[in-house]
Order: sequence, then C-alpha cells, then structure tokens
Amino acid sequence: MNAQLYHLTRLESLTGNLFIDGKYTEAIELGKELLETAKKTEDIKATMNAHLNLACCYYYLGEIEIAFQHILDYKVLCDEFGDDRDKYYLYYLSALIYAYEENFEEAKEAMKQCIRIAQELEMFYSVSSSFNSYSNYLLHEGNYEKALHYALKALAIAKEHCPSEILLQCHIYLSIASSYIGLNELSKAEKIINHLELNQYINNLPHEKAHFLHVKATFHRSKGEYDIALQLLHKSFNIYSEYNNQMKLKSILKVIAEIYESLGNYKKSYEAMKEYLTIVEKLFSTRLSSKIRELDVNQSIKAIEKRANVDSLTGVYNRYYIETTCDKWLKEIKKTDEHICCVVIDIDSFKNINDTFGHLIGDEVIKGVAQACLKVANEDKENIIVGRYGGDEFIVLLKGYPSHSIMERAKQLYNEITSFQINYLTNEIKVTVSIGVVCTNSIPYAKKFTQIFKVADQALYMAKRQGKNQIVYLSNENC
Repeated sequence: MNAQLYHLTRLESLTGNLFIDGKYTEAIELGKELLETAKKTEDIKATMNAHLNLACCYYYLGEIEIAFQHILDYKVLCDEFGDDRDKYYLYYLSALIYAYEENFEEAKEAMKQCIRIAQELEMFYSVSSSFNSYSNYLLHEGNYEKALHYALKALAIAKEHCPSEILLQCHIYLSIASSYIGLNELSKAEKIINHLELNQYINNLPHEKAHFLHVKATFHRSKGEYDIALQLLHKSFNIYSEYNNQMKLKSILKVIAEIYESLGNYKKSYEAMKEYLTIVEKLFSTRLSSKIRELDVNQSIKAIEKRANVDSLTGVYNRYYIETTCDKWLKEIKKTDEHICCVVIDIDSFKNINDTFGHLIGDEVIKGVAQACLKVANEDKENIIVGRYGGDEFIVLLKGYPSHSIMERAKQLYNEITSFQINYLTNEIKVTVSIGVVCTNSIPYAKKFTQIFKVADQALYMAKRQGKNQIVYLSNENC
C-alpha cells in the first residue's frame, strides 16, 4: 500500500471512529483533512466518504445548513460515480433531513428504502441499523407497539449476522427499553436498563452514556420518581453540552421543563423552556422544506441505476439488464399469451477489423452497430430493447410482436446496420452481420433468458456456418 493510500485509509478510519464515539467536533477537523487530501489525490470514493461523515457530524451538532451543503456535494458525486451502496446512504441522508423537519412520515419512507437496499446488498449491519432508526421514528410518533416490533427485528438481525457489533446492540436495546416504557411495561424496561448499566460501551463512550441516561430518566419519570429523573437528565445534558449536540440538548430541555411543571416549580420550568426555545429558534431558523427538492434522491438513484444497467461504450443496455428484463417479461407473458423474440447479432470478421485498423476503429464499429439497433428500437421503446451481450455481440428483445412479423423486424435491423460505414484514411469500412432469431412460441418451455438465448445463439451459429452476412430464424416450421 503506498503512503498516500495508507494516509487516506487511516484518515477514513479515524474519522469514522470519532463519529461513532460522539466526538463530532474532532471528527469534523479530521473529516476536513480527509476531504482536502482526497481531493488532492482525486480519490472520488474517499471524497464521498468525507462529505458523508461531515454531513452527519454537522447534522448532530445542529449545524444543518453546513450539513445540507455536504449532503448536496455528496449527491453530486453520487450522480456521476455512485454505486448501489451509495443508494443506501442517499436515502439515509434524506431520512436525517426529514427527521430534522419532524416529518416522520417521509423519514420512514426513506428508511424503508434503506432497509430494502441494505437487504438486497446483504449489508446486514445496515439492515439492523435501519430497522432501529425506523423504530426511533415510531417512538417520536408515540407508536410504541410498532416501535418495539421493529426494534426486535433489528436485534434479531444484529445477533444473527453481526454478533460482535456490541455498540449496535446497545442502541437497539435502548430503543426496546424506550418502547417498553411507552407501553408502561416498566419491569421489562428495567431489566434492560440494569443490564446496559454495566456495559463498557455505555460507560466509556460519552455519547452512549448520555443517551443511556436520557432513557433511564424517562423510565424513572414514568415511575413518578421525578427527582431521580431530573438528576439523570441534567447529567445527560452536561455530556451533550460538552459535545455541543444541539439536537439532543433541545429534546432534554423540553422534558426537564415538563417535569418541573408537573412538580409545580414554574420558575425552573420557565427557565428550561426559555433555553429550549433559544435552541429551537437556532435550529429552525433555516427550514429545509424548500431545499429538500435540491436533494432529489430519486434523480440520483435513477442516475446510479442507469450506470449499472448501461454499457459504457455504446450507451445501450448491458448483459445484466437484458437478462433480468427478459426473465421479468417471461413471467409476464404467462398471463398475456404474448411472445418474446430474441435476436442475436454478431459482427462478421470483427477480429480482422481490429487487427487491420486498430481497436479504436473497432470501438467505432461497435458503437455504430449499437446506434443502428437503437434506431429500430426507438420506434417502440416499451417493447423493444437493445443490449450489448459482450464484445461484438448484441441482443435485441421484442415483446408482444406476432411471430410472422419478426423476420421483418430482423431485416430492418440488418438493413440499418449494413447501411452505415466508417471512413478511415482512404478506407471505407462497411459492416456485415450474422443474425439468429427465435421466439418463445417455438420454445414454450423457456422460463429464463438463458433458455431462449441458447436457441437464438444456435440460429446465429447456423448463420455463421452458412457463410455469414445473413439471418437465420428458427421457428416451429423449421426448428
């Protein structure tokens, strides 16, 4: 590992650890260094991670405008370079913003997407963490029964797939305890609190300690033990003050004001409420409802998915998209009695083109064939898709066309492809192709793309064997 890469990796690790420890101010200083270093070395992923960490740190410090700018910077990079994992973080960041706005319905919708993506990618830590976040949004809404359900799901996943992540389990247990308190099942909550009180993470990490004290205070308040609750809340408040966590300070002050009011100590209740309102005014001086449109997560997700599904050289779909779409179509036609036809196209003597004129000209030929196929497909974008299967081989899938019209479409593809040429110095490079065609009415057993492709590929092989530059259509009449 070279020195620059080692330095970047170390910075990323240290920044992440500081964030986990609740040391947001220190994490920001290191995050800024990470961002500067990543930009200098043009490491896109490290730059994205820096923006992600800085966004979260500023968010928990209540510096929402700065956090939002880092979120937007992260999104811009995602639109161009993001991958499937970045979909998760985009939805996660949008959930944070919605939760800040106390728009918990939208926050929950965003977190549902986090759960779905994390499950698809088997990111089990993130699945568990996302279920726990969803539980916390339900706690804010006072939906304690559902909150308990999702927290228990989070715990089951954590124990099965990431049992060594004790801190994650601590977070989940605190959500479970809060749910039991809300449901007035105080004996169950007490068992969890007593168990967590001995935990090293709770005792050694200030942010976790403050969170624990807040939950424990809620427990004692529910028992009517207001003096104990106030002591615990003040301890929690002092810890969060040290780290300037405005979001947490706001929620604690509100509870303190409510308890003093219950005790009839209106002077102290007023003082706590006044301090609460000062923080609220600071936090909510910038509402993000109008700015949230700038984030436009769905646009970013589409950009990422497009990159994942599109061949970078030609702009047509890639093999993965063709296979998955065909499999989906094959399921659909069971109900509609439609046919799917697979057209496999191979450029004749492509190796000679590469060897004679070079790979750059070879790439131009491949792009030209793709554009010719797209010209035909664009006449019916819903039912015709074009993909590059690999190398100089293309696939065109057609859905819902009667079998007697398929040869006509195949000839149309052939004519478009063979009509273009590339001029290179004094040479005019013309292209011919061999084409194999088959429809599902001739292979009714086909349930997967691989089955229909295998027969179409046999037709292509026959076209090659018979002299190239021709179409072979295997149907019920000539199979």
